Amino acid sequence: SGFVPGWGPDDLYYPSWLEGRWRVVQILEGYSLPMGSRFLANGRKEVATKLLDEQKSKLGKPVEFELRYLRTQRNNIVEDRAFNVKERLNAFAGREVVKSIEYVDVPYSNREGAVQSGSGPDAPLLTTLANFKGAVQKTFITAFQTENSSDGNTWRGLASTRTLLAASGLNPVTADEEVVTALKRNATAVIGRLRLLGFLNPNDELYFKAGNKAVTIADYSLKLTPIEGLPEPASS
Repeated sequence: SGFVPGWGPDDLYYPSWLEGRWRVVQILEGYSLPMGSRFLANGRKEVATKLLDEQKSKLGKPVEFELRYLRTQRNNIVEDRAFNVKERLNAFAGREVVKSIEYVDVPYSNREGAVQSGSGPDAPLLTTLANFKGAVQKTFITAFQTENSSDGNTWRGLASTRTLLAASGLNPVTADEEVVTALKRNATAVIGRLRLLGFLNPNDELYFKAGNKAVTIADYSLKLTPIEGLPEPASS
């Protein structure tokens, strides 16, 4: 089912078998520019070439970090978003870069609403604010959808995100992405795929020429190994 925040579920709900702590290995398997390099870095060829080379250099290299999923007071499994965002940012930077991270109230996802809905005062919200040395990054989830397989062993989700990065002395940068995830459990681990689709936004010079199509696609493989015990797979 697909939802815009404020209508329907208040977050992406995950299967019960994902609850807990996980050691994750994420590997970049492919990176492409489906509309060509002119749509990367506002057509600045030297910058686009550098960005593309950076992505190619990461192909096949594992990145490891921890992810956590928790149960709300309404008995829904959601990601421990603030912790997970911090873990990913630090892991892909190769060092501790996040000084602090917190949730931010927005009209469709805020602490008062979480308490009133029964999710609880500690339930994750959809918007996070990460603080770095001399910079801040605010990430919104603007839409999402999820589905489960009939046997209960596969979960798929899509989240539309907007990220705002502001650094001292520089103009703010906005990035729009769709995050597509598929996870399937077996007896010892959870295996998955992750696709990040990058889109231009109205601040980009070629926004209208892109026609709301993805200008970057990054494909990753995922392997999640439980730090705590793995629930028994559902019988087929």
